Amino acid sequence: MNPPYIKRASMLISLMMLFSVALNAEQIPDPAASQKQAIDHMHHKLHDDQASFKTKEAQALKELNEMTIRDGVRIEDVNAKIDELMAAKTQIMRLRYDHLIEMRTILTDDQKAGYDKNVLNRSAVE
Repeated sequence: MNPPYIKRASMLISLMMLFSVALNAEQIPDPAASQKQAIDHMHHKLHDDQASFKTKEAQALKELNEMTIRDGVRIEDVNAKIDELMAAKTQIMRLRYDHLIEMRTILTDDQKAGYDKNVLNRSAVE
């Protein structure tokens, strides 16, 4: 039986892979010039906002991998590093979903239908 933190980590990593591709202006049907500009601005802001968390995520994962090959590593230290890794991933997901919700605010009702379909299709299991 896997400990709960392993299940939680696996689930969040899987979700991150599913939602790693951002929707952009090309995926919005008939975006106006002002919408394209707003979308580009939102994507740039998302990228900037996520940067520090992605750095923390990569560093925590590197440290976790290095820990697990050491003799005498304490499981408590591994668990703490997993918590650190997952905290960074949580912040990335919160920013990403805030971005998805913000994107909808600039769309027309007709555009929302296609956008929503793209969002839902990203969660389909292949």
